[in-house]
Amino acid sequence: MKRITLSVLVMLLSSCSLFLSDEEKKEKAEKEGNALISIKSKLLKGAGEALKTDGKDAVEVATEGVGEVAKALTTGFDKSLSQAKIVADSTFLKTFEIGRSEKFYNDTVKKITVYLIANKAFDKKIKLKAFDQEKKEIGRSVKNVVIDADGAKYIDFEFDKRMPMLQASYFEISHN
Repeated sequence: MKRITLSVLVMLLSSCSLFLSDEEKKEKAEKEGNALISIKSKLLKGAGEALKTDGKDAVEVATEGVGEVAKALTTGFDKSLSQAKIVADSTFLKTFEIGRSEKFYNDTVKKITVYLIANKAFDKKIKLKAFDQEKKEIGRSVKNVVIDADGAKYIDFEFDKRMPMLQASYFEISHN
């Protein structure tokens, strides 16, 4: 019995970090750290795989969240807060194709930038109206636009600084 107890005591003491050299302690800590990182990496990899296989909606929600946190990283986050939803009638769409759009706002400037690609030459005014969720107009901007056939350009529509940009659900674009 004494021999077993002494053996167990020796085993316990040898596994205890009290008797490890500084180098052995560093190695042990490094191995434990690597194991933790490996586990976390596997969890992240599994979560990524689940997002890829569980459908478009889950991936869109995840990218929207990332876009919210890192607005500066707009590539790939088409539904982030900086994206402006632009709607147009069929008459407008005969003249233009609507490219990317972006909201920009702070205390003094409220604007929407729209990339327009012209199907034919155009030299008229274009109107952009902002609407809230109840489909009530909350702002508008008018710009004179000159574009050659098959030309393209970014158009900045500036709104009154009092316009509640965060409440804008969508924007309607039209020409006369």
